[in-house]
Amino acid sequence: MKRRGGGKSLQKELGGGNHKNIQSMSGGVMNSSKQWIPVSGMSSTAELPTEEGKVKIVETMVPALMDKATNPTGAVAVVKYGPNTYCTSISCASCKIPMTKARVLEANEETDPDPRLACDFCSATYNLRTGERVTSVEKGGLMGGIVKGLFSKADDNPLPVYELGESKQGKVVINLGS
Repeated sequence: MKRRGGGKSLQKELGGGNHKNIQSMSGGVMNSSKQWIPVSGMSSTAELPTEEGKVKIVETMVPALMDKATNPTGAVAVVKYGPNTYCTSISCASCKIPMTKARVLEANEETDPDPRLACDFCSATYNLRTGERVTSVEKGGLMGGIVKGLFSKADDNPLPVYELGESKQGKVVINLGS
């Protein structure tokens, strides 16, 4: 379910029902045999975030993302940054806390040109496009230090990232990758 590479900008479907021809909203065509799944929590791309750099929680109701205890609605985090829309797991890969108040940070030399996403609880920081763990922006304070110590084995886990698209019918779809 984890996806580590490739563009995560919003994609637009051009092909048939199995979503084989995808065009990036920023241009270019990607031929893909990926499995696109409808997102129940949004009726159209008009509901995608328009506010720059804010995390929006979207309930997908996708069974592969649902967990009765921690994510019963299969929620994901969606962020608009520049011309791109990014989609990631709702939970931080390091501390497992939902990133509802995560900070979206501009690119640095480590992630250029991609923005970063920093967990507001443990300060774990990720490349927003690839999900790769990058240098944390700051120490997490007393509580963040305790959490970081408890979850130190998970420190290098990447943040799962997903592609979003639009079906011919105008519905939002998600690709969970492999």
